[in-house]
Amino acid sequence: MLQQKAVIKNMDHLGLIAGMIDELKIAETIDDEIPSSSKSKNLSYGEATKAMILNGLGYVNKQLYLTPLFFKDKPLKRLFGRDVDFPWFNDDALGRTLDKLFEYGVSELYEKIASRALKILNLTPSTIHLDSTSFHLDGKYPNQKTKEEKEKEKGKVKERNGKEEKGNNSEGKWGKGGKEEEYEPTPVFITQGYSRDHHPELNQVVLNLIVEHKAGIPIWMKPADGNKIDTQAFANIVKEHINSLKNANNTKTKVIADAALFSSKTMEEFKKNNMLFISRVPSKLKQAKEILKNHNEEEFIQLDENYQAIQYTVDYEGMKQQWVLYKSSYAKSRGDKTIKKEYQEKEKQETKLIEKLQKRAFFCEADARKAFEEKTKKLECIMISEAKLISKPKYKTRGRPKPNAKPDHYEYYWIIETKPNEEYLKQKQNQKSGLFILATNDMTLSAKELLDEYKSQQRIERGFRFLKSPEFLSDAMFLKNPKRIEAMLMIMTLSLLVYSALEYRIRSELKNQNKSFPNQLGKPIQNPTARWVFENFFAIHLLLLNGQEQIVGLENKHRLILELLGSNYMGFYGINGERGAE
Repeated sequence: MLQQKAVIKNMDHLGLIAGMIDELKIAETIDDEIPSSSKSKNLSYGEATKAMILNGLGYVNKQLYLTPLFFKDKPLKRLFGRDVDFPWFNDDALGRTLDKLFEYGVSELYEKIASRALKILNLTPSTIHLDSTSFHLDGKYPNQKTKEEKEKEKGKVKERNGKEEKGNNSEGKWGKGGKEEEYEPTPVFITQGYSRDHHPELNQVVLNLIVEHKAGIPIWMKPADGNKIDTQAFANIVKEHINSLKNANNTKTKVIADAALFSSKTMEEFKKNNMLFISRVPSKLKQAKEILKNHNEEEFIQLDENYQAIQYTVDYEGMKQQWVLYKSSYAKSRGDKTIKKEYQEKEKQETKLIEKLQKRAFFCEADARKAFEEKTKKLECIMISEAKLISKPKYKTRGRPKPNAKPDHYEYYWIIETKPNEEYLKQKQNQKSGLFILATNDMTLSAKELLDEYKSQQRIERGFRFLKSPEFLSDAMFLKNPKRIEAMLMIMTLSLLVYSALEYRIRSELKNQNKSFPNQLGKPIQNPTARWVFENFFAIHLLLLNGQEQIVGLENKHRLILELLGSNYMGFYGINGERGAE
């Protein structure tokens, strides 16, 4: 009997991802809400979504239209629990799935999935983080706003309320035609707007996220137009979504966000619905300017080696609040450098302005003095140490004038000497550098507790960095159909949910069972990142030989993680039970 050729499939960390997708019932929820209408389709919409999450968290930079290639060498029966073939994961199947997700409503569907996930993970979102980020897109989009359209809409905030509007499908890698249709609901507008990545010239789409505090799980997501202003959007999110979240969980909710949260409309909602908040106070606010400018340095209390604080009780829009002015020595050091750089740049500009003034000829003394007054009153970074107005005779005739010849007129010139205004630099550094104000209506918090809670906003910022990582869904924003871009933002957020849930479960179980996992230096830790665990699972393979299966490459550190996560995860890797032969 001839020996069969060995077949090797790459499992790596994909069993962990597939296990969490199954544990949170993500594919199951999608298939319950959007059942497949055709038996001829090989994949359900839930399975196609699972495939895109696996691809996105595969860390191999495989573009979505190359998904069949990504799955060619994977143990598909183990990952999907049934016989599937890699060509099924083609762009038509994935494109149809994105269309169906959009038609259902990505925010509504995501909220159902996340709500179920929170119950499974036994998490109650009493403290949540709100933020937004933008994703850049290349090229021209069919529903992109023109300059004229944007001008017409100035001053008008259009909320997407489910009413029918016209939008275009698009030609592209995953889109067909160019025919104008009516969609329900309306996809986001791809347009230019405030760029958080400093690329205002590029088109973009905005993603709003609400993240649970304890595990960093995104519990709500909503794509928005590329020019949506955070302050307006946050006020509506608090009104429409966070209050319903508070009622659903029957708990007092605390919202943490950046300065975009701090507005009259939002404060009104917090007061009306008895919600707590923590936010940075916009420095342009009149009361904030007063504190930043006129605070007493002697009132600062040292919190730790880096931070000092002064506490104030403030009445803002009829709400009693605690405002705390913080001074960070680390931020001051950084800020001093930034302010000095800005000062030096402005000093150069003001010096050029004076040089230009000195080269200018005036035909009368009054004009010269008027120009001098206009130019010098704007100076901030340099001071006039000496200024002399001189007159020069001018003659119509060429060459040297005759002795005792009377000039036809006089021209007046300024000779000016300047010096740096170092006092202005010191004043700016003292006023702004390292200073910021946090506000809350939780009057029980100390200055240190308030600062620590605000710093936890980094959870959502880490999530945004994850979504923008070059290894993650590398071509997601090259889609040309706005509907599919919106659905892809949901896939990306689902990937973040799975990643965060895995990290939370691994860290929790390590602490609960008093176990550890080695870090990059081999030192035992209890808080590894999911990314580091994934990297440790690389080079784990499924070997098929003579009808027998064997997992190759498993070490004790892998078994530790799998045992912590439970029998379902162990089954993916052939420990205590098989998920079935390939």
